[in-house]
Amino acid sequence: MIRRIAVALAGPIVSVLLALLVTTLFLTFGGYSAASAYEVMWNYGIEPASLVSTVNNAVPLYLAGVAAAFALRMGLFNIGVDGQYRVAALAGAVVAANLPLPLWLRLPITLLVCCLVGALWALVPALLKVYRGVSEVITSILMNAIATTVVAILLAHVFRSGSGQNTGTAIIGPDGAMPALIDLGIGNRTTISGFLVVAVVVGILFYLIQYRTVFGFTLQVAARSPEAAESAGIKVNRRIIWAMLGSGAIAGLIGLPHVLGTAFRFDGTLPTDLMFTGLAAALLGRSHPIGMAFGALILAFVERSSQVLGLVQLPTEVGSVFMAVILLSSAVGYWLTERADQRIALWNAIRRRRSAGPTPPSPSTPGLEAAR
Repeated sequence: MIRRIAVALAGPIVSVLLALLVTTLFLTFGGYSAASAYEVMWNYGIEPASLVSTVNNAVPLYLAGVAAAFALRMGLFNIGVDGQYRVAALAGAVVAANLPLPLWLRLPITLLVCCLVGALWALVPALLKVYRGVSEVITSILMNAIATTVVAILLAHVFRSGSGQNTGTAIIGPDGAMPALIDLGIGNRTTISGFLVVAVVVGILFYLIQYRTVFGFTLQVAARSPEAAESAGIKVNRRIIWAMLGSGAIAGLIGLPHVLGTAFRFDGTLPTDLMFTGLAAALLGRSHPIGMAFGALILAFVERSSQVLGLVQLPTEVGSVFMAVILLSSAVGYWLTERADQRIALWNAIRRRRSAGPTPPSPSTPGLEAAR
């Protein structure tokens, strides 16, 4: 258990170190001081408001990473996460604003509705892959474009509240918004969102399903060898559908931290392209819930701390370069950590063999001695 967690954390650490090296070379050859850039980013990133922002911004990235990892465990690439959480966020905003129930009932129902909408939107690529053999990458990308159009039409003609420049849904009151988890009380924007608890629960459920159930084991078997899985009685097509449904259900929660905790409605300020950053967190974390949390925090910290670089005459592209390189270096980081893990496992096996002493000779049989 401890070694598995260490390997899950080693990948992001090695990737970050490699990204720091490449970014340092980028700044040095560009005529900038890498030490000054890192110092400015670090000093700004560890401020209380920046740390709270990092945690809050890491929550949707983590949910996006878990959504991507749920499909990756089955060997699927759910590139439609962006469309799934946009459609689900619109549904969640409408439910949270109009459902006449108290918070303790309205909030769970909103979460369930978003999970259901996200799962149904992911069902289309799953069915096309199972029954028509169409790649889920292509169909899920096309579903993103369809989601953009559908959301725009519904927001403009069905769920729009008000007139004029108001292009959002109805305002979500206190009875439908996510309450704050912790208020540090030291200034503006120092409140940790209650969705941190949701992210922790999702991570625990992901771990239990993928690592502690027969279903999670059959997903890995079906992903590695579909023919062997079918011969063992595992319905691969059914696993594909369930993997995409689970991924879409988790994806349906990604937009809610903004809708229920920041804007308090669905409008044009909903962050886009969280899918790719979440996929980066999944790759960094090796699809392990602890590793993905570590990767999401790193990406959120870099994104937040790089915002101050323009104020000190340093290139703001440092953050983009760092995150791009960290993705490219993740493969190298995994290769290094896997090699190290294999060598450690081999060394432990040899040490146990030596500590156990020489292997006693097997007793000979009378018939064999007579034959000799």
